[in-house]
Amino acid sequence: MRHVLKLTRWELWKLARRPSSYVGFVLCLVFAAVALIGFEWSQYKGKKIGGLAIDPSQYLNGPFFANFVLNIGFFALLPLVAATVAGSQLAGEHKDGTLRALLVRPPSRTAVYVAKALASLVWLELMVVFLCGLALLIGHVAYGGGSLLIYIWEYRNAGFWIVPADDWPALLALACVGAGAALAIIVAAALCVSAITDNPVVAHVGTLGGFFISSVLQRLPDEIMGPSFKEMLPTRHMNFWHELYRWYHPAGSTVDHHRLWTDVAWCGGLTVGFFVLGLVLFRRRDLTG
Repeated sequence: MRHVLKLTRWELWKLARRPSSYVGFVLCLVFAAVALIGFEWSQYKGKKIGGLAIDPSQYLNGPFFANFVLNIGFFALLPLVAATVAGSQLAGEHKDGTLRALLVRPPSRTAVYVAKALASLVWLELMVVFLCGLALLIGHVAYGGGSLLIYIWEYRNAGFWIVPADDWPALLALACVGAGAALAIIVAAALCVSAITDNPVVAHVGTLGGFFISSVLQRLPDEIMGPSFKEMLPTRHMNFWHELYRWYHPAGSTVDHHRLWTDVAWCGGLTVGFFVLGLVLFRRRDLTG
């Protein structure tokens, strides 16, 4: 374990020195800036929000903007950066000719694979925190602070609720951890594909293709894709971290524990499954380059 941790620090150091590793952070910056421009042109500026009987000028603030960016970025941006980071870990080094040299001597392939997986997960979580923190900073500058209005589309039937200023920092921190844990599926899948190819583009496109196919199928009507089939799709369960918002509902805990733990089990099982499959494939792979 000590050897794996040392390798993980080394892999993080390599990520930190690789210019391409910062593309995700740049995309987060662009995404937050574009979202701010969109807010200025949206109905929020005209003090209208869908069917909510509130004045949004009271709650359109930094915390609300940060939460909005995190939730939209979870499907629109973060899968891309997750697949890019993990998909380049093995395939990228194989293409550069450094992977085979690394494995000529110890450490073992298992240790290298585990270290790269851990480094990818840590780097992904850093980008999630960076996106939320950057959006919070931009939102505070543009709209100020205050209480956090929670309005999640999947809970639209329950309406909205307010999280006091003393509580929303912990809520956003939990949301960042939950979002990173859900995106671990994409990291595991990208690393698995990266273990069998020497072209990182194949790993990126293959992983993102699977993610978007699952997303599209999940959103089709039940008459076309039955609920039983949708339950087997990874993206069906990746929203489990939204249940964390209900811990801060003023009416008390309204968390659907069955849904939460079922989705966590699905996501955890798929993540471990992809990691194990990738490890098996990587251990058996003949590195000729």
